[in-house]
Amino acid sequence: DQDKIDGKTVENIEKVKVLPHHDFMHVKWDHASYETIIDVLKDVPGIARFEPTYRVEKTMEAIYAKGIELFEAQTFEENASFKVVAKRSDRTFELDSMMIQREVGHVIGERFPELHVEMKKATYKLTVSIQRDAAYLSLISVQGMGGLPYGSSGKGMLMLSGGFDSPIAGYQMIKRGLEIEAVHFSSPPYTSPQALEKARKLTAVLSRYGTPIKFHNVPFAKIQEEIKEHIHEDFSMTVMRRIMLRIMDQLLVKNKAMAIVNGESLGQVASQTRQSMSVINEVTTTPILRPLIAVDKNEIIAIAEKIGTYDISNEPYEDCCTVFAPKKPKTKPKLHTIQEMEAALNIEDLVADAVMNTEIMTIDEFYLKEQLAEFDSLL
Repeated sequence: DQDKIDGKTVENIEKVKVLPHHDFMHVKWDHASYETIIDVLKDVPGIARFEPTYRVEKTMEAIYAKGIELFEAQTFEENASFKVVAKRSDRTFELDSMMIQREVGHVIGERFPELHVEMKKATYKLTVSIQRDAAYLSLISVQGMGGLPYGSSGKGMLMLSGGFDSPIAGYQMIKRGLEIEAVHFSSPPYTSPQALEKARKLTAVLSRYGTPIKFHNVPFAKIQEEIKEHIHEDFSMTVMRRIMLRIMDQLLVKNKAMAIVNGESLGQVASQTRQSMSVINEVTTTPILRPLIAVDKNEIIAIAEKIGTYDISNEPYEDCCTVFAPKKPKTKPKLHTIQEMEAALNIEDLVADAVMNTEIMTIDEFYLKEQLAEFDSLL
């Protein structure tokens, strides 16, 4: 993902170059530590695995020296093992792959007698790659984020509340290569400025895994007041979700997106039963992507802790769905009943007004630091 590597995330790294080869690629840069680059690459969608690689002259003496140096930097646990894997793209090199492995392995074994050779599940794997320009050695393999390159699956719009589920749904779709824009429904004065800020901070966390994200703040209070006045409380959540999807459809057209993403998990709440989702979905033909549909809450919490959204989602500020949640929502609403109730609302005008007054801002991963710095300046 060239944009990620060349973008603001690595703004202090100069002259980054991505050099593709037949079965791998090299990333080269100036004036930054391996630790800095690792911190960036581990959060880039589409990278399954990568290795810090060291370039040396294409001689066995240089290869021996660098191999020993790499092992000397490690702290060996008891019963640690190693193996050497050689790849020779330059067929003119003096030794073939098997001979390189044998010779380098012999040198490492003599220098570090506490290590034993293990070919299947070695603690350390020293890779020696003989290319046309030089030899490249690596000892440490880092697990990447996996998935697909960001944006390779098109663009979707994420229905982002302040809870645990929706940001994880966004993260999962980012991993599958979907570029996202975030849509948050706010209802001031019923919801607080802190609730809106909470959604923005969650967006900032997600932006770390892609590029800066457009954040759409949809004013929803007027719609919820109309629902409260004209719709029986037990059906209010169903009607509210249907209107949200109508708004999402219009935002998708305006922003040239192809799918709606939400954090629904089957049976988790009343609006997420099979019957409720069927009635709610009736208003749209847009694909709705639900990456958490069969994921348990404990699994969602674990991912939230891993990616850094848990503490933000745990802040005690309620979103519009929570504030207006009915006491006894219908779990098996009938479509004809909902349609009859909706006739009391001027839905077309309500949707148009909400879309027209939607506020848009772009949020990047530095948003959290900037907000903290602004807060500190007031103290």
